[in-house]
Amino acid sequence: MKWLKDWLVKRKVEKLLLHHNKRAVDIPEKIKTIGILASSEVEFEAIKGHIRNIWGYQVRIGGYYYSDKKEMSIDGFNHSHFNINGTPSDHFNAFLEEDWNLLFVPSLKLNDYLRYLLLLKKSRLSMGFFSEDTKPFLDLMLQYEEKDIHENIQYLIHYLNKIKKAC
Repeated sequence: MKWLKDWLVKRKVEKLLLHHNKRAVDIPEKIKTIGILASSEVEFEAIKGHIRNIWGYQVRIGGYYYSDKKEMSIDGFNHSHFNINGTPSDHFNAFLEEDWNLLFVPSLKLNDYLRYLLLLKKSRLSMGFFSEDTKPFLDLMLQYEEKDIHENIQYLIHYLNKIKKAC
């Protein structure tokens, strides 16, 4: 059944991309909610740790990472969290209904499940690292330059703060 879900989700992403309109970017003055969508637990935990170090518990963080493992934390998801029609299950309701101030995507490669969630999400600003995979989905992108994900995440947050000051 995984192959069927994979195919259906891929078709839904292609269909949504045809009707995907670029919108005006809204940089929030005060960040209260931050969403995260990552392609691995390492990326998810790294960005979550940086957010906590910078903003502490003044912001609410929510999000998911993709994993092919059967055993994962509550923040993980895989194809089993999508129904037979390729639609996200109730597992994602709170995440998809939340109007996130920021949405971080610390991944360079996105699978179709992450792409689908990105197209369904509500956020004022989505940001991450530049790649051909992420280009149609993100509002603000930086080149992934350093080998360490932690340094790249620091640059991403640093440039977000510079843009906030300029606006």
